[in-house]
Amino acid sequence: MTTAMLSRREAWERATNVPMLLLAVLFLGTYAWYVLDTGASPHLDTWLARVDLVIWAAFAADFVIRVVLSRNRWQFVRTHPLELLIVLVPPFRPLRLVRAALLMLGTLNRARLTRFRLSIYVGTSSVLVILLCSLAFFDAEYGGPDAKVQNYGDALWWAAVTVTTVGYGDYYPVTAEGRLVALILMTFGIGLISFAIGTTTSWVFDQLKAVEASADETERQIGTLLDEVRSLRAEVAGLRREPAEANGPPGAAGKRPAGAAGDRLTDTAGDRLADAAGNGLADTAGDRPADAGPTPTS
Repeated sequence: MTTAMLSRREAWERATNVPMLLLAVLFLGTYAWYVLDTGASPHLDTWLARVDLVIWAAFAADFVIRVVLSRNRWQFVRTHPLELLIVLVPPFRPLRLVRAALLMLGTLNRARLTRFRLSIYVGTSSVLVILLCSLAFFDAEYGGPDAKVQNYGDALWWAAVTVTTVGYGDYYPVTAEGRLVALILMTFGIGLISFAIGTTTSWVFDQLKAVEASADETERQIGTLLDEVRSLRAEVAGLRREPAEANGPPGAAGKRPAGAAGDRLTDTAGDRLADAAGNGLADTAGDRPADAGPTPTS
C-alpha cells in the first residue's frame, strides 16, 4: 500500500509537471503585464488580480494533493519548502515578487535534479532573478520622486549591472521598496551567478579529465598492440630457424648423408661389413681342423 501511494504521487507529479509550469509562466506574464502597463484601467487590474488568485489556488490544491499521496507526509512538507511557501504567501501586491520567484523555482524543482538538470535549474534561476527583480524595481521606482528609472529598459540595465557587481551608478533606488529589491538582488543574485559559473567550470574540468583518461587508455592499448606485434615477430623468426637447424650446416652435405636416407645407407654398409667378417672367420675355423689332423703311422 505504501509503495502504491508513493507511485501514485510520482505519477501525479509526472502528469502535472507541464501544466504547473505553464501556470507559473502564465503568472509571470500576468505579473509583468501588471507592472509594465502603467496606464492600465482599474477593470484590468481587477482581472489580473483574479487570474493571480486562480493560479495561487491551483498551486495550493496541487501541494495538498501531493501531501495526501505521499508516503511520509511530514517529511514531504519538510523537504519541499518552496512549494509550502507558495501556499503560505498570499497573492497580495507587496508579495508578488516573492510569489513569482517561488512559483517559477518551485515548478522547476519538482523533478529530481541530476547534474544536467541542476545546471539548467541554476541558469534559469539566475535569469529569473534578474527578470523579476527588474520588474519589481521598475514597479517600485517608476513615478516616484526623484526617480532615475524612466522605463523598463533602465530597470533591466540596473538589474544586470547590480547582479554582476559592476554598479555604474547611473541608476539607483530612491524608494524604500526599491532598496529592498536591490538588497534581494545583491544577496541572491550574486550567489546564483557565482554558482552558475562554478558549475560551468566544473563541467569543463570534467570534460578535460574525460579526454585525458581517453588518451591514456588509447596509449595503453597501443602499447599492448606493440607487445603483441613483437611477440608475433619472435614466433615467426623461431619458425623460420627450425627447418634450417633440421637440415644441418651447408658444408656437411658431402660428408654425411642427409636425413633418414643417409642413416639407412650407413646401417646397410655396416651390416654388410659385419656379415663379411663373420663369414671369413667361419671359413678359417672350418679349414684349420682338416689341415692340423695327425699323420697316420705305417
